[in-house]
Amino acid sequence: MQLYDYDFCHNLLYAGWDGGIINNLNDARHEILQNFDQMDFENASAHEEMREIVEGMVAEIDQLLAKIQSVQFK
Repeated sequence: MQLYDYDFCHNLLYAGWDGGIINNLNDARHEILQNFDQMDFENASAHEEMREIVEGMVAEIDQLLAKIQSVQFK
């Protein structure tokens, strides 16, 4: 008997345990973007600096999602 069978791994990523890893990462990305949209900036340079930080965070989440989703379970 395998400890980590297909169903276990699939549920870990997509379901169960508070929505799965992929759903949690998608939620985090959505919340980051939503928080940025709600921020009130006093000047354009602060807005631009924060926009670059947020874009970097979202890009890292997207890369992580792509890497996780590329793993195939048997």
